[in-house]
Amino acid sequence: METRPVSDPKSLVWLGTEWFGEHAPGVPNLPIILILTAVVHCLDTASYASRIAGARTGRLALTGALFNIVSLASRVAYTLQAPLLGSAVDRMVREGHLGGMLRDFHLIIAAASLGTLLGAALIPTFSAIFSRAALGYEFHGSFPALLLHTLSLRGFSRISQHLRLPLPESIHEARRFNLPCSFLLLSTIVTAVYTIGVSSTIYASALEPELARTATTLSGVINGVGTLLLVILIDPVSALITDQALREKRPLSEVSHIVIWQVAGRFGGTLMAQLLFVPAALLVVNIARLLG
Repeated sequence: METRPVSDPKSLVWLGTEWFGEHAPGVPNLPIILILTAVVHCLDTASYASRIAGARTGRLALTGALFNIVSLASRVAYTLQAPLLGSAVDRMVREGHLGGMLRDFHLIIAAASLGTLLGAALIPTFSAIFSRAALGYEFHGSFPALLLHTLSLRGFSRISQHLRLPLPESIHEARRFNLPCSFLLLSTIVTAVYTIGVSSTIYASALEPELARTATTLSGVINGVGTLLLVILIDPVSALITDQALREKRPLSEVSHIVIWQVAGRFGGTLMAQLLFVPAALLVVNIARLLG
């Protein structure tokens, strides 16, 4: 297969023709990678329900602990997805079969968007389950006992009673919520950074195999920037609104409104990631060259 330096002005044309081939075999194990990506973003989005449940039950710390459990499940899916994607790209580079790689990376980002939408649809259900679980934990006294009860026939039948669908009225009311546009923009940017943080560095390692190790380790820097923005600029806003709702300084409905806007930012971020993916990969290559 023809190779061309990334610095070549025709590189983007080459990326769109040689690596985007419609009939190319593409990334191995792609269906599994797509499913794991969707699961990660679905669980990350649905876990926003813990704030709603905490505000409604007044047990914010307890629902936060339940949120950590869902987050752990998401991290497990992520720890399977990232190495699987990396090994698949390594195999393609070794065999020289790079056709379709760019196409498949965009499909992976699209799976993140679909997972986010599914997680958004599950938020009302997760909110009801988190609320029930918080009360159940106080009764059973430990998570293993609560889990055993949940997995019983009686407990499982109760879970099925908590299935909920998002209400259009809630979305309509959230549109009237006075939220700074900067919050939505930052939420979108942070999600875009997280969405392509690992995949763009893996793609960059395929663009420049000689700098593969340097390129892949830069994912920590990219995700670190996203974490910094999240912790400093986004989380405090939603936490303040939730605390004020608990102290009855705000209506409880505003907690749902901020969650809806956060979900909107997450979904917008996965769409933005489609546009930023190739520029981010090229930026990683150039930084790796500077470091090399």
